[in-house]
Amino acid sequence: MNTSPTPRPHRRAFLATTAAAAGLALLAPSPALAVTPALKFSNIPGTGDVKVLNYALALEDLEANLYSQALLRLTTGGTNALGKTIPGLGLSQNAPDVNLVREFGDVEREHRNLLRTTLGNSAIDRFRYDFGIETRSRKGVLDLIYLAEKTGVSAYLGAIRFFATRTYLQVAGAIQGTEARHTAVFASLLNNLFDEGLDVAPRANQGNGIDQPMTPDAVLAAVSPFIVTN
Repeated sequence: MNTSPTPRPHRRAFLATTAAAAGLALLAPSPALAVTPALKFSNIPGTGDVKVLNYALALEDLEANLYSQALLRLTTGGTNALGKTIPGLGLSQNAPDVNLVREFGDVEREHRNLLRTTLGNSAIDRFRYDFGIETRSRKGVLDLIYLAEKTGVSAYLGAIRFFATRTYLQVAGAIQGTEARHTAVFASLLNNLFDEGLDVAPRANQGNGIDQPMTPDAVLAAVSPFIVTN
């Protein structure tokens, strides 16, 4: 029996993690159409592994949709699933952020499709999203993606304990690792383009140099303002 005390997250690292979630919520558009009250883990359908996979699917679906809308905003524009016109900022197809948004968007769609296929008929219905992307600047688009990816890293870490079996731990760990690398790349991109000074990885003496988990309820509170219900 392991009697070692559970490590306590370093306060500074915990505050950085919760600040990311708070920042994500603050970047949400007008809450007029958002799901109210915020979703909770208890609202996610299923039990055991199915519930955790549906939670992950909700987050991957959001990220995939965000990347699609972000690409429209950064380049030639278009229309989202809500019928909103997204005017393009006219960036070159070869701009570094455009290339990354296109590439990572493909990855997030693969994550979403993998989870939906795995769940089959147990998968949650698709949501619709309003990121207010049509009014965001180039930096505003990248800020939102960065915070979404950073929140995703902590979301997977916080969901691990809810798995009922070890069946999907390897897949969840692999996806979490990819989210962490996406976060690092966008931190570096924001530093290069806008001199943001963001950490590209957890630093020494901040939570033992590891990413910190977030509870599913905290994550869902951060993303619910982007989910449209009507």
